[in-house]
Amino acid sequence: MNIRKCKHCKDEFNISNKPKGWMANHSRWCDKNPKRQEYVDKLKNNGSISNVELMNAARKKSGVHNQFEKAKIEGKKVPDHPMKGKEVPALQGKKHTEETKQKIKEKALASPHRRLRKGMVKYNGIMLDSSWELALAKRLDELEIKWIRPDPILWTDKDNIEHSYFGDFYLPEQDLYLDPKNPHAIKVQKEKLDCLLTQYENIVIIDSLEKCKQYGNH
Repeated sequence: MNIRKCKHCKDEFNISNKPKGWMANHSRWCDKNPKRQEYVDKLKNNGSISNVELMNAARKKSGVHNQFEKAKIEGKKVPDHPMKGKEVPALQGKKHTEETKQKIKEKALASPHRRLRKGMVKYNGIMLDSSWELALAKRLDELEIKWIRPDPILWTDKDNIEHSYFGDFYLPEQDLYLDPKNPHAIKVQKEKLDCLLTQYENIVIIDSLEKCKQYGNH
């Protein structure tokens, strides 16, 4: 595998099957690149362009072209678009059968992996979901309290349906789960939390950033 790391976001990518210039293009338009806005402004200043045109301009700068652009550049006949002359069917939602839903559910329950979220941050090689989790992780380390990102545990809702609960932190020496959660989330998830906290006595919900920072003082 050809693994490359972005110098801005520090994420690693396998570019073995990526087109030429993919890594350079990612680095240029990476959200963490301090010059990203400068590149965007330069493209916009070249004229009034749409988002599609902006993407095409970026593609040209990276040297990556689709088959239609490549034909134009090489002076060859531009191939017809595969949908030319065809009626595009309206998109319709696909409904899963009960059997498929059950398989999806069983697979999700069996998965040890956490759901990925936007705004994740890396701390000591561990991905955290929010600034609250980051504050709590630092506080636990400050107190020299051992913690891990635990595998999910099962809980049952009021209709006797099983779900996976992804605890944010687990303190193995104390057999305790810690879950930083803002007041809005607590309100929205009240029914779930009522069931969860009834079934597990070793889960603690932390409802403020300050409590994350001062954990152990309360």
